[in-house]
Amino acid sequence: MGRTTEGKLYVVGRKRLYYLRYTVNGKDCRVRLLGLDGKPITTASEAKKAAARLLHPLKETNRAEQMRMLQSAIQGAEESAEQAQALLVNSKASLLHGWELFMSCQSRPASCKRFPMDEIPRHSTPGNYAGYYRQFSGWMHDKHPEILLLSGVTPEIAGEYTCYLESLKISPGTFNKVIQFFKMFYSVLLDDEKILCKNPFLKINRKEQESNSRAPLSMEQIAALIQNAEGELRLLIALGYFTGLRFGDCCTLLWREVDLVRRVIERIPRKTKHTRKDSKESIVKVGIPDFLYRMLAEIPENCRKGYVLPRFGADYDRGADANLSGIIIKHFQRCGIRTHREGTGVKTILDENGKPVIDVKTGKTKKTGKRAIVEIGFHSLRYSYISHNAEKGTPQAVIQRNAGHASPAMTEHYIRTSDDAARRYANVLQLPMAAPDVIEAKNVETEPERAELHRLADTLSIDQIKKILANI
Repeated sequence: MGRTTEGKLYVVGRKRLYYLRYTVNGKDCRVRLLGLDGKPITTASEAKKAAARLLHPLKETNRAEQMRMLQSAIQGAEESAEQAQALLVNSKASLLHGWELFMSCQSRPASCKRFPMDEIPRHSTPGNYAGYYRQFSGWMHDKHPEILLLSGVTPEIAGEYTCYLESLKISPGTFNKVIQFFKMFYSVLLDDEKILCKNPFLKINRKEQESNSRAPLSMEQIAALIQNAEGELRLLIALGYFTGLRFGDCCTLLWREVDLVRRVIERIPRKTKHTRKDSKESIVKVGIPDFLYRMLAEIPENCRKGYVLPRFGADYDRGADANLSGIIIKHFQRCGIRTHREGTGVKTILDENGKPVIDVKTGKTKKTGKRAIVEIGFHSLRYSYISHNAEKGTPQAVIQRNAGHASPAMTEHYIRTSDDAARRYANVLQLPMAAPDVIEAKNVETEPERAELHRLADTLSIDQIKKILANI
C-alpha cells in the first residue's frame, strides 16, 4: 500500500511566488514551485498541480525507487530552501530603513553604540556615517528607483556609486572613508544575518593618499593675523594659537570652561568626548598666557555667559562651519598668507582682454582648475602652538596633554623644527678641543658685486688678472 505524504504551500515576497514545504525521512525540505515552462508559479491552482507532481514519488511503494526519484528533487529542494530563506530575510532589509537596521546590529562599531539613534551628534563618527548613508540612499533613489532592498545593490551598482563619488572631486581621504564605511556597513549586516547576500563594496579599492601636513606659521604671520582681525575673529585666532584647541573647540568654548582667576582653560575636546570612558582623562587643561588673558578680561563680566564667541559658536552648532572656515581662509589670504597648494584651486577663465568668460548655456562665469588643496588654515595655529612650544623647551609630556593627544607619536607628527631652532640647538653639541678657524661666509644676495668678482677670478686667465690689477 502506497504512503500518503502531504506538503504545505506558502507564498513569499511581493511577487507572491509559491513554495512547497514537506518532510522526507525526517528532513524538512522547501522548494520553489515551477511550472512546466520553468517559470515561477504565482497562482494557487498551478501551485497545487506542481506540488502534486513533486510529491508523486513519495507515494511509490518501492522504497528504493522512491529514494532514487527523490534524490535530485531533494537536492533542488535544499537549494530552493536556502533561496527562500534568503528572500525572506532580505525582504525585511529595505534601503529606506537601512540606517535603522544597521544601528540595531549588535556587531556595529563601538562608536555607534554610544548614542541613541535619534541623539547622534552631527560632529561625530556615527554622525558622519549617517551622512554617508543618506547620500547613498538618495543617490539610489535617483539612479535606481526600482531597487528597494539592500540586497539588490550589486557590485556593478557599487562601482557606479564610486564613479559618482569621484565626480564630486572629493579628496582621496574622504573617498576612502566613505568606501570603508560601506564595506563595514554590509559586513555588519551580514554578520548579524540581517541580510543574506554578497558585500557589493568588498572589491572597491582605496585611493592612494598624498601626504598633506599643514605647516606651522611664523611668529610674524601669527602677529599679523591677530592684528588685522577684529571682534570675535581676533579672539578666535588668539584662542587657536595660545591654546592649541581645534577649530570646533575654539568656536564652541564656554565661559564656564574658562577660569580667569586660576588662568586656565579646562575642556573636554569634541573629538575625544565620546571615545574615552573616563571623562576626567579626557579633560584638557591649558594655561592662559598674558596676551590671551588681557583679551578675555576685556569682555565685561555681565557678558561672560554661554559661548565665549557667541556668533561663531551659534553658527558652528547650526552646521555653518564650512562658512566659518571660508571666513578664516579669506582672512589668512588678506594677511598675505598663501593657503592653497600652488597650482590647485578653481580659477576664473579670462579672455584676451582679461575679462571673465561667460558660459552661453548657463550664463555663469567659466572656471577651471583642480580641487583646492589647503596647506595652511586654522589648524596651522594648532601646529604652531605645538611646534613653538617644543622649540621653547616645553616638556613633550605637557604638550601632549595640552593638545589632547593619545600618544607621543601623534605629538611628534605635529612638531616642525624652524631654521632658528635648528641653528640654536646645533651648538648644544661641543667637543673638548679647540674649534678650527672659520671664515664667515658673506651673503652673496646682498653683495652681488663681490659675487661677480669671485666669478671673474675663477674664469679669467692669470695674464688677464695681472692686466686688471696693473690698471687699478
